[in-house]
Amino acid sequence: MRPRLSQLVPGIAIALALAAPAMAASTAKAALKEVTAASKQWQPDAVLTHVSTLGATPDGKARSWLYTAYSPQAKKSAIVTARDLKVEVEPVNRNTSVEPLAGDWMDSDKAMDAARKAGLKTGADGIGLGLTTFGAGSAKRVYWTVTVMTDAAISSVTLDPATGALVKRDDVKLK
Repeated sequence: MRPRLSQLVPGIAIALALAAPAMAASTAKAALKEVTAASKQWQPDAVLTHVSTLGATPDGKARSWLYTAYSPQAKKSAIVTARDLKVEVEPVNRNTSVEPLAGDWMDSDKAMDAARKAGLKTGADGIGLGLTTFGAGSAKRVYWTVTVMTDAAISSVTLDPATGALVKRDDVKLK
């Protein structure tokens, strides 16, 4: 007697799930070596200027991270997307951030810990994290920004990238 299709489908689904590699969530620094190598392959003088995700979880990890690389010589930017340790480089026609991320900065999981210590309620998934340089000349500084949006409000904290110290908190009520 041959098995019915309904008996085979669950087994096929399980086999496919086991065969397909799962996309693992990672921190912002997990793929930094691969991102830097891909950026340098795109333009040898490329520098990292921005790191972000809109899909972080409360542990500071995300399935994908966007990094902006800028080439001072070519005066061009590229978005470097990291999913797991796989990296894609896409040149863009705008230069939104050109200042390199200077200094040592904590990883995204530590930034989330610091955001919670600063009173940010992280809730569930869909947390925005961004590491970028603000200002110019001697006034330029790098900051982590952690943003949580609910139906009722948008709350964010701006943090020192090395210590996690609270720089600023913003709360906007939507209702």
